[in-house]
Amino acid sequence: MNNVLNVERKKGDPEHLDGRVIVYAKIDMDPAEFITMKHPVASMVHGGLLAVQGNYKEQNSLRDFLISEMGIPLDGDGLSEGLKEMIESMDGLESALDPQKLRERLEDMGEFEEFIPTPAKVVPFHTEQEILDQPGDIYFAGSFKKVGNAVLGINAVPIMYQAIFREQQMQQLQNEIDSLITQIEWCEPTPVTITTPGVNPEELLLKEYIPSMLYQRVDKIGFIKAQKQFRAFMTGYRFIDDVDAIISLISRDKEPRPVESRLLELYAKKIAMVQTEDFSGLETVRKEIEHLKESL
Repeated sequence: MNNVLNVERKKGDPEHLDGRVIVYAKIDMDPAEFITMKHPVASMVHGGLLAVQGNYKEQNSLRDFLISEMGIPLDGDGLSEGLKEMIESMDGLESALDPQKLRERLEDMGEFEEFIPTPAKVVPFHTEQEILDQPGDIYFAGSFKKVGNAVLGINAVPIMYQAIFREQQMQQLQNEIDSLITQIEWCEPTPVTITTPGVNPEELLLKEYIPSMLYQRVDKIGFIKAQKQFRAFMTGYRFIDDVDAIISLISRDKEPRPVESRLLELYAKKIAMVQTEDFSGLETVRKEIEHLKESL
């Protein structure tokens, strides 16, 4: 929105919209003509300038605008008494509307709130510098010879502005969510394996991984999950045959017999000895394993 349809960006970063915006236009008319004009907007023209101001940081819908700019509270059950009185006391063109129908339309507004642009309000400024000194983003809609065209111009820009601002808010929120997820992933503890310092391999095998596989043995999906956890824990262990032997003993259809239970204990002991490089009784354990395997 730097220079589209002769709309000139005077202040702000289009890649990071502020949410507060002023759009103004210059009206190329004889000042004396404004005095004779009966349109209420003419009274808001000062020094040939007409401007509108929108606050989309704090106002996300027409309801927000009514509450903030007009002081009309809206309760959860529909329209407040204040708004009902305002509708029923409308003069001029508005009085030709059926108050009940208008009330019903406003009450049903929630279904279409996302599609209704939040209005910008006409704000009097006396000089262009006064406008440029205001906070937020500022756009110049151009010069017009008719007040009506200037009104169209300065009211059209805020609609496009709030659409882009809302998109940027959504993207910012998504970026924050992605960043949070990344931080959580970084904060997740490193999975424990048999090579993790301070780990007692025999204790974890006999108290966690082997019992978990035995318990899940009758549940195919559960057993596959427990088996994956066991293999993940054994990452870094040199003798994969020992890992496969433990899974083979547990995956049998029948409950483990005493000989199979003893083999599971011996494999856990052997793995722990190899991993901790405690070779003093390793040969004895290995021979007992071979002997029991013959009786299977």
